[in-house]
Amino acid sequence: MLSQHPTWPEVLWFELAATRPQDPAVRSRWQARLCAWLFAGRYDRQVEAGVTPVPGTALAAHHARLTAPAERVQLIRALSLVVGEAEAVRDASDAAEAVVQRLAEPLPVRARGMARLRILLADGRGPLYRAGAGSLSAAMRGVHAAL
Repeated sequence: MLSQHPTWPEVLWFELAATRPQDPAVRSRWQARLCAWLFAGRYDRQVEAGVTPVPGTALAAHHARLTAPAERVQLIRALSLVVGEAEAVRDASDAAEAVVQRLAEPLPVRARGMARLRILLADGRGPLYRAGAGSLSAAMRGVHAAL
């Protein structure tokens, strides 16, 4: 039975066909967004390190996504799930809850703090997932300060 939903190659092909290859501005904007999505971890580390994004680059697209409301909602969900279910965060739950509350505020956030939180959530070898890999409370306080 065939799915009614397109596969990712079909979506990619549709996106390629929808953009006018002869228009370099459209092509570069699409390429920048795709690279920002594919290499998000790399760009998180660059943002966290303080690299200034050049307009029109993948880093600039990633930087813009980091501070978008949709990204905040995703990180709230991810962090809330971790706080509620992961044994490793029991001692750091106050610091993690402070980060969740800061993300839920209507005030703007800094991309560096968002990148730092994404790195912490994605690092399977870090303090969130492994005991003895550092202080999760300290890492969460660092995220909170960077936001």
